[in-house]
Amino acid sequence: MKQSNSPDEFLIPEKPSKSEIKRRLEARQYLAEEISKMTPDKWKQMPLPERLLDALKETPQVRSHGGIRRHIQFLGKIMGALSEEEVHEIKQALIGIVGAKKASKMKI
Repeated sequence: MKQSNSPDEFLIPEKPSKSEIKRRLEARQYLAEEISKMTPDKWKQMPLPERLLDALKETPQVRSHGGIRRHIQFLGKIMGALSEEEVHEIKQALIGIVGAKKASKMKI
């Protein structure tokens, strides 16, 4: 009995590499940082989850350099828990608010 070894049999969905996961999380952290620089009235125009919105509202109270860095990391952690669809919707809303030209300079 002959077995067929078609290429489809060997295709196993690959896990993303650690580097790819890190790049995605850094991109989400950068997106969260850009959103944190915006005004609260612009946040209302975006489909932000309640947890992220609450954390963004705390941003003005953070004053020290190290505190700001940790807060941005915290925002990135919240963004990291979001699905790809949610992040895509947030990106599209941000592009709609700031415009495509400025968004392209943001590296989002």
